[in-house]
Amino acid sequence: MTKGLVIFAHNTGVWWLRFLKPGFRHCFIILETDRGCVCIDPISNRFTISMLEGYELKALLHWYRDMGMKVMNVGVDHNNCKSFFWAPMTCVEVVKRLIGLRESLILTPWQLYRYLKKNKK
Repeated sequence: MTKGLVIFAHNTGVWWLRFLKPGFRHCFIILETDRGCVCIDPISNRFTISMLEGYELKALLHWYRDMGMKVMNVGVDHNNCKSFFWAPMTCVEVVKRLIGLRESLILTPWQLYRYLKKNKK
């Protein structure tokens, strides 16, 4: 099972994000690979993918937490072959699909955080 970090941020670059819970207005994911870590950040006007060679998940976890962000360790489910429900492409939906989470009622970063915290293994 691949490991990763889901990071929750307070970004308010888009006006409508102000309606979301402070501290949980955006989320992105860092996945661990055999060549380092990959950061996948789906923001409103683009999709960034960055290689973080030489960084370990543990160090990144502490770095983002020190910046005041909430960080959750996650496992990635590659075994579930079920298709996903249709949903708009949001930061939450991208993260859910990357970790294999098929909960259609999770729509906001706050809901995703609560789900991950409740179902932590």
